[in-house]
Amino acid sequence: MKNLLLLGDSIRMGYDSFVQEKLAGRMNVFFAEDNGRFTQYTLRALSDWKGKLSLPEIEVVHWNNGLWDVLHLNANSSGCDGEAAGETISPENVPQKYQFDKDPLTPPDMYRYMLGRVLTRIRQLFPKAEVIFATTTPVIEEQATWAYRSNAEIDAYNRIAREVLVPRGVRINELGDFAAKDCAALHRDWVHYNDEGSGKLADEIIRFLEKENLI
Repeated sequence: MKNLLLLGDSIRMGYDSFVQEKLAGRMNVFFAEDNGRFTQYTLRALSDWKGKLSLPEIEVVHWNNGLWDVLHLNANSSGCDGEAAGETISPENVPQKYQFDKDPLTPPDMYRYMLGRVLTRIRQLFPKAEVIFATTTPVIEEQATWAYRSNAEIDAYNRIAREVLVPRGVRINELGDFAAKDCAALHRDWVHYNDEGSGKLADEIIRFLEKENLI
């Protein structure tokens, strides 16, 4: 059986065990317990994860970074551990009131650069692997007050990912488009999905792997 490594943020952490269960007997599925957060964090942590997981030869890497990269912080951003809790931004409670940083955590030009760096690192550590990038999933724009994300910015970052990665031989799994269409009612908070939603994401990842003849 081929060996699959799942990399990514808390969206990946929602679906990783579902992918593993659904592919039992078809692929060996590996993932770190750590959250991959933003591109620079993933770049730094990749070799640590490889060592801690004692990975065999990896044939397929399925990777995402984006939701942390588009994040706009403010003075209350120390409360980053409870995305489902607390006051939310709504049409009557507009984002501008909270004085969010003008720039996202990873500005667009840096995101473009860091995607290339992460890809280079993946290929250094897993030289025989086919690399798949999953586009960033949408958010509900009535959201927690400690940080802000917009779907317009997510769309822009997904375009950057395609521009950077497709010419370098990376296959794109349009997971963001799938989530917008099939999982919109399955959020458990403004970013994450409930078990049904995460299970649907897992099914879509498996369909993509099958379509690409990677299982």
